[in-house]
Amino acid sequence: MTLTPNCLSEGETLADVARRECAIGFDLRFCGSVAVSEHDRATETCDPTEAEFATIYALTDLGEAIAIHDANLTSAGADEVATIARALFVAIVNARRDPPDAAQRHEAEQAALTSPDKIA
Repeated sequence: MTLTPNCLSEGETLADVARRECAIGFDLRFCGSVAVSEHDRATETCDPTEAEFATIYALTDLGEAIAIHDANLTSAGADEVATIARALFVAIVNARRDPPDAAQRHEAEQAALTSPDKIA
C-alpha cells in the first residue's frame, strides 16, 4: 500500500520533512471536531472513544509537532496510519545517517519564509 501523506505540501516527502526538520520520533493523536461558533469548527485532541479521526505527527529535535497525515477511525484508516508510521520511521532512521548541518537548516528555514505558498 503506497500512500501520500495528506497534511504535507504537494510534492513534499517524508524524507524531506524528516531530514529538514530533524525529526526524532512521531506521535499519534486522536482528534475530534468541535464548534467554535455557529459557522466555525476547530480540531482538538480528545479521548480515543470520542475521536472522529487520528493525526500522525513528526516530532522534531526542537520539540515541534508537524502534522503528517489524517486518517478516519476505520479499519482502512488504521491501515493508513500503520503505513505512514512505518514510512516515517524509515525516513527518520535514514535522515539520522545524513543529518543537515546548521547552514542547510538555516537555508531551508529561509526558503520556507520566502516561499510563494506562504500565507501572509
